[in-house]
Amino acid sequence: MIVSTLQSLTALTLAGGFFYLIFATPGVRRRVYRRQALFGLVAGVLVIFLGFSAFSIEALAISISAKPGPLVFAGYLGGPVGGLIAACLSALYLLSLDVPMPSLLAGLFAHVGFVAVGLGVRKLVAPRDWPRVPMRAVWLLLAGFVVLQALPVLALGLFGSNGPSLETILFNVAFVCGLGILSILVTWQVVALAHRFAIQADEKARLTSRLELVLKSAGVGVTSRIAGSDDIFVDAGALEIYGLTDRAPGLMSVNDLWATFHPDDLDRVRTDLENQTAAETQHLLLEFRIIRPSDGETRHILLNWGCARDPQSGKLELTSVLSDVTDLRQMAASRAEALGRLEAAADNVPGMIYQGIWSSNGAEKHLYLGGKSREYWGVEPQQAYDDAAILTTGKTPEELAMGGRVFMDAAHSGTAIHRRSQVRGRWIDFHGSAAPIGDDLCRVDGVVVDATGEVAALDEAQRQTELANRAQRMESIGQLTGGIAHDFNNLLAVIMGNLELLKDDIHGPDQRRMIEAGLEATRRGADLTRSMLAFARRARLDPEPLDLNEVIRHARNWMYRALPETVDMETSLLAGLWQVRLDAASLESAILNLLLNARDAMDGHGKLTIETANLRIDDAYVDSRDQELLPGRYVMLAISDTGTGIPEHSLHKIFEPFYTTKGPGQGSGIGLSMVQGFVKQSGGTVQVYTEPGQGTTFKLYFPATNADGSMASLNSRRAASARFDAGGLRLLLAEDETAVRKVLVATLRAAGFDVTAAASGDEAMAVYAANPVFDVVITDIVMPGTLQGTGLARALRALNPDLPMIFMSGYASEATVHGNGLRPEDIRLMKPVPKGDLLRAVAQVLGRTAPAP
Repeated sequence: MIVSTLQSLTALTLAGGFFYLIFATPGVRRRVYRRQALFGLVAGVLVIFLGFSAFSIEALAISISAKPGPLVFAGYLGGPVGGLIAACLSALYLLSLDVPMPSLLAGLFAHVGFVAVGLGVRKLVAPRDWPRVPMRAVWLLLAGFVVLQALPVLALGLFGSNGPSLETILFNVAFVCGLGILSILVTWQVVALAHRFAIQADEKARLTSRLELVLKSAGVGVTSRIAGSDDIFVDAGALEIYGLTDRAPGLMSVNDLWATFHPDDLDRVRTDLENQTAAETQHLLLEFRIIRPSDGETRHILLNWGCARDPQSGKLELTSVLSDVTDLRQMAASRAEALGRLEAAADNVPGMIYQGIWSSNGAEKHLYLGGKSREYWGVEPQQAYDDAAILTTGKTPEELAMGGRVFMDAAHSGTAIHRRSQVRGRWIDFHGSAAPIGDDLCRVDGVVVDATGEVAALDEAQRQTELANRAQRMESIGQLTGGIAHDFNNLLAVIMGNLELLKDDIHGPDQRRMIEAGLEATRRGADLTRSMLAFARRARLDPEPLDLNEVIRHARNWMYRALPETVDMETSLLAGLWQVRLDAASLESAILNLLLNARDAMDGHGKLTIETANLRIDDAYVDSRDQELLPGRYVMLAISDTGTGIPEHSLHKIFEPFYTTKGPGQGSGIGLSMVQGFVKQSGGTVQVYTEPGQGTTFKLYFPATNADGSMASLNSRRAASARFDAGGLRLLLAEDETAVRKVLVATLRAAGFDVTAAASGDEAMAVYAANPVFDVVITDIVMPGTLQGTGLARALRALNPDLPMIFMSGYASEATVHGNGLRPEDIRLMKPVPKGDLLRAVAQVLGRTAPAP
C-alpha cells in the first residue's frame, strides 16, 4: 500500500512536465479552449496512469490511488471542456477494469464527482490569473473532496458483505480522504511549479530576444570562450565587426580572430587579456584596431570584457561585447583638430576670449571660454558651460546684479566695457562690448586679461615708496639721534664724573642723597640715549656667546620684582638650545621692556609666558613687515601675555619711535623701538602675533652660533670689587672734550693712578712716542685731528703690540667695524662711564681685581 502511494505521488510530480509544456507554449496558452482541452487530456491520461499503481482495501470493494488531485484540477483549471475530457478518459479506464458492478458504479460516481467539485469551485472562485489557483479555491476543493469521498466509502463499509467493524470503516475513510487531500495538494504545487518554470522560461526567451534586438540595433557583437580553449563562440554582430562575413555564427578558432588585429596592437591586447584572465578580473575595457578581411579597412574596436566561473563545471568563461567606434574616433579627432586650431588662435591673444549671454541679474549662459579659464577661475570651460554660476561663486546677488547692469547699460548705449575685479586672488580686466538680443538679454563679447602683475607692480611701487620714505625717515632720525647722543653723553659724562668726585668728598647725608639723585638722573639719561642708539641700530654692542636659557634663569629674580604678584609667570625653555652671540646688557634691557609692556597690557592680572626654541630657515624668509631673515639656524625667544592685545590700526606703528598708546607720563614710546633696533643690529628680527581681547606674543629671532657660551662674562662684569694698589701705574688719557677730560683725570688720580692727558689722538701719539712708559691707554674714539681713537690704537700697537687699551665713545658705531685696529679683548665703554665701570675696565686689562667705586 505504501509503495503504491509513493508511486502515485511520483507520477503526479512527473506530470508537471506536461503541464509545463501547456503553460510554456504560447499558441496553447493564448487559446482558452485548446489549453482547457489539453489540461483535461493530461489530467485524464494521468488518472489512467495512476490507475496502474492503485491498490484495494480488503474491507472496500474499490481501488484507491492519487486520482482525486488531477480530476479536481481538471474541472477547476480545465473548465467544462477539460473536465469532460478527464471524466470520459477516467470512465473508459474504469469500464475496462473487471470489477464488480457496485464498485464500478462507486468509482464512476467518485471520478465524475471530483470533476464536478472542481467545476463547482470554479463557479464560486474563478481562476482569474490562469493557471494560478487562489488559496480560497484550494480550501473549497479540499472541503468538497472530503464530503464527496467520505459518503461512498462509508456506504461501502457499512453495507459491505464482510461486515467490518466501525473502527475499520473510520480508518479506511480517514486513509482514503488523507490520500486524496495529499493528491490535491501535490497536484496544486506541481501545477504552480510548472507555471513558475514556464514564466521564467518565457522571461528568459523575451530577454534573449530583446538582447539580440539591442545588440543588432546597437551594432555590437558578443564573443564567448572558455579560458584555455582554442575555440571561441562568435555571434553575427561580432563577425560583422571583425569583417568575417563569410562565416556563420558559432564556434571558430581564436587564431582566426587574432589574425584580424592590427600588428601594432596585437601583443598589447593579448598581454592585457592574459593578465586579466590570470587575475580573473571581472571587467576590463580595451580599445584596439583591426584590419577587416572583408574590405581591408582599419577599424577602431572597443571591447568590454569580463569573466566568471561556471558554478557547475567550475571553468572560467570569458565574455566580450564589441562595438565599432571608428566613426566616433574620427569625429573626435576632427573636433579636437578644430578646437586645437581655435585654442592656438586664442592662446596667441593676450588674454582669454570670452562670449556669453547676460541679463540684468547676472550671467545666464557662457558660450565660449578660452583655455586660460583654468588659470583665471580654476574651472574647465565645460564646467562653465554646464553651470553658468560657477564663475561667480562667492559673489552676492547685489554684486551679480551690478555686473549685469553694467553689461546691459553698455549694450543699450553702445559704449565699450572695461571692468576690473578680483577672482581667486587674481586681478582680472575685461575689455569688450555688449549687444542686446531681446528678452532683457545681451550677448557679451570680449577679452579677459590678467592684470595681477599690473596691480602688483602698482602695489609694489607704492610699498617701495613707503619703505623708502620710512627708511629715509629712520636714517634721518638715526643720524640725528647719533649726533645728539654723542654730545649728550659727553655732557652726562661731565655731570656724572663731577658728582662722583663730590660724593667721595662729601659725607653729609642730605648732600649725598642729592648727589645720588643727580647720579640716578645721569644714568637715566644714559639709558635714554642708549635706547635711542639701539633704535637707530648704532648702539655699541659687546656681543659674546650666550645661552638664552641661562640668561632667563639668571634674570628670573629681577623679573619677579618687575611684575606684581597677580601676574603668573611661566617659562618653557627648550633643552639643547643653540648658542647665540649677543650683547648681554642689551638683551636684558629688551626682555625688561617686553615684560613691562606685557604687565601694562594685562593691567597687572594675567599670565606671562617666556619660551625658547630652535628654528631652521631653509629659504630666505620675509615677515609681514618686510623684514628679511637669511637662511640658517636661529634661536627664538617668545614672550606672551594674556592682555588686551594690540588694535589692528596700531599694529604697524608700535615700533615707531615715541609712539605709545599709554597715557601721559606712563611711557616714552622708545622701548619697542629699542628692542627692534637691538634685534636687527644683532642680525635677527622681531615678529608680533596679537588678537584683541586674547593677548600678544613677541617673538625675537637671533642667529645661532657654534661658540660655547655661559654667563661667566656677564657675571665677571658684575663681580664684587676690592681695592688694589694703583700706585706706580701710568695711564695715558686721550679725550678732546675738556670738561670730560678733567673729570676723568680727577677720577683716575683719585684712584691712585699717574695720569697724563692729551686733547687729541695726535697729541697722545706724540706723548707716547716721547716717553713710551705707559701701562694703559684710555682714548675716546671720535676726536679731532688725524688720529681718531682706532687710528691711535693702530699707531701705538705698531710700537708696542701688547699695549692694553680702553676705548670710550658717546657714539661708538666706528668701534664695531672690523679691521679698525681694535682687538676682541679690548674694552669699549659707552659714555657716560660710571667711575666703578671705568676702574673695573682698567683692572680687567691689567689682569687685576677691580677697585671698589
